[in-house]
Amino acid sequence: MSRMKIQETIVVEGRHDQAALARVVQANIVITHGNRLSKKTLDHLIELSKTTGIIIFTDPDQPGKTLRAKIAEAIPSVKHAYLPQSKAHSATKIGIEHATPEDLLDALSNLVTQSSNQSDLTMKDLLELGLSGLPDSQSKRNALASKLHLSEGNTKSFLKQCIYTGLTKEDLASHLKP
Repeated sequence: MSRMKIQETIVVEGRHDQAALARVVQANIVITHGNRLSKKTLDHLIELSKTTGIIIFTDPDQPGKTLRAKIAEAIPSVKHAYLPQSKAHSATKIGIEHATPEDLLDALSNLVTQSSNQSDLTMKDLLELGLSGLPDSQSKRNALASKLHLSEGNTKSFLKQCIYTGLTKEDLASHLKP
């Protein structure tokens, strides 16, 4: 299998993540060594963002989400690669190093960026669409997050991601149709 060339710098948490990605992509890959993001590493990423751009590809767990938020706050122009938990686990651990090469490439082929479109999406809209407040709301949100290449999460984090990417109630409704 030939490796996909990626111009941006990819940020991962650990060396196993780096090794898994290096098997499928040709790219500069920076390791943060977990969610303890040092000032030196963050400054390095800020400098890289000015030349190559940054793709954040952290594990789909709470430490990964925390790290992603720290970097995105410092570098608003970042791109996000998301992998559902169901595609990133071994018998006992969750991490992108456990994903198949195909799933890694799929995540990197469907990057999420901040939209310049204003979203007027509200919590009420999510309730009306059945994405909150019902017994099956979480599974609906997770399925929709996977379809839209967003991170799985609770209603509040899902709403934040939808607003970030400029999605509207109509966009979500059209993706919910069978």
